Amino acid sequence: MKIQHTEDQQQGEFFILSETGEKVAKLTYFYQSPRVINANHTYVSDSLRGQGIADKLYQALIQLIKEKRLELIPSCSYIAKKWRRDHQKS
Repeated sequence: MKIQHTEDQQQGEFFILSETGEKVAKLTYFYQSPRVINANHTYVSDSLRGQGIADKLYQALIQLIKEKRLELIPSCSYIAKKWRRDHQKS
């Protein structure tokens, strides 16, 4: 499954399409400022759950943050949980 990405100046989305072109998984975000994004929603269809799809979308988001040197505000509960876990001090 290929993760696709669209973005404009205000918002963006990582997503996976089914064979029929339906979005079966997505992670959405919006820009709060030019350097800060808010990841606000993650969805994975029932047919794809348990396959690590949400984590793959999250990893694509993290790659974007690193490449563009952005700050993240994770208002989506799934993203917030992953973000906290990844950034806990040992």
